[in-house]
Amino acid sequence: MKQLLKICAAMVMMFTLSACNTIAGLGQDLQNLGSVVDKNTSKKSDSNNDASNSGVVVTPVK
Repeated sequence: MKQLLKICAAMVMMFTLSACNTIAGLGQDLQNLGSVVDKNTSKKSDSNNDASNSGVVVTPVK
C-alpha cells in the first residue's frame, strides 16, 4: 500500500512539473491559481457581507 502511494505521488509530481517547463511558467501557474482562489474567496465574502481581503499577493514573473 505504501509503495502504491509513493508511485502515485511520483506520478503526480511528474505531471505537475512537466506542466510548467520554466520558472516563468511556474510563476504564471501560481498567478492563475492565486486569481482563482481570490475569486472564490470574494464570492464567499460577498455572500457573508464581509469585505475582508484574502491577504494573498501574487507578483508576476518577468
